[in-house]
Amino acid sequence: MRGYTILQWLTFFMLYCILGWCFESSYCSLKSGHLQNRGFCHGPWIPLYGVGSCLLVFFAHGHEGHLLYLFLLGFFGGTALELITGLLMNHIFHMRWWDYSQNPLNFRGYICFFASIGWGLMAIFLMQVVHKFVSSIPADWSYLTFVVIDTMLYTLFVEDVVFSVIAALELRERLGRLARNSEEIQNLRRSIGELYDRIGEAKQEWEQGAEELRNVQQKEGNVAAVKYVMESGVSLAKNTVSQAASNTISTASLAADTAKGAVGQAASSVKESAGNLKESAGALLKGLLKDKERMEEELAVLEDGGNAESGKMHWWTKTMLRNNPDAVSEEESFKALKEAALKRQKKERQTGTLEHSQRNK
Repeated sequence: MRGYTILQWLTFFMLYCILGWCFESSYCSLKSGHLQNRGFCHGPWIPLYGVGSCLLVFFAHGHEGHLLYLFLLGFFGGTALELITGLLMNHIFHMRWWDYSQNPLNFRGYICFFASIGWGLMAIFLMQVVHKFVSSIPADWSYLTFVVIDTMLYTLFVEDVVFSVIAALELRERLGRLARNSEEIQNLRRSIGELYDRIGEAKQEWEQGAEELRNVQQKEGNVAAVKYVMESGVSLAKNTVSQAASNTISTASLAADTAKGAVGQAASSVKESAGNLKESAGALLKGLLKDKERMEEELAVLEDGGNAESGKMHWWTKTMLRNNPDAVSEEESFKALKEAALKRQKKERQTGTLEHSQRNK
């Protein structure tokens, strides 16, 4: 086959996949200002570069010195391969991993004129410089060396591709669920906002009540303070029930019972009654905070396009979105899904930084 054995072609493909990943990740990292692991897969390889480079080497055999031929081969061949790959990915996964829509002379964001020129120039560079180096690497390998190295590389490569395809198909399903859950997400966000307000109000009321209790005890004595505790305990329970009935019925009931207990014991001691009132308020706040955590967890699942069965996005799926910030989709919910993955990444980094600083103290 054009002067090379099957084992050599297999090695060329893998080497060009790796070199393509090095080029793509380096270029995008410099462009964005931070390290990126580009590509459909998670490992250090991009299959598109491996396929394109091997096709170029195959069709350029015997014409390595004809620069115009190499340029045109790269210009049209690279453009066609990029277009076909983009169309297939969009059809299968409802997304693609690059977007030229902001570049002039582009076709629906799949290809553009200046990228095609880049493929042509890269074809010349590859055949004049890179392939001479790549072809020399396995030139003296024995049959056993080929088998061992190719087996190891392709085992990792195939496993990576399989998991990446599964993750991409999962993303497609999550896009559909996210679109269907948009109204529920908005309602849940409003409920969480209202719950934050209730928590703030409950804390403020408790602080005010504690201050007023001290003032009553100092000015009017213990009997008046007992009476105040009795009235405040019942009022606190009633207010909390009316404000958070939809989310904290059980907690409010517990608080009411605690408040009644405080009423029954109030005559014995102002200190004990005040402690029960504090415990009652603490139980109410604890219940509100638990509801907040539960609702925020439910919101995180919905924002990830998940449900009770699928849960939040797995690491493999999230990383696929994070590694390809230029990925686009015709689905309106894709932007929200990508933002959710990036937001979770920022939160994880902040948590990791905090834990690291605490360990160093």
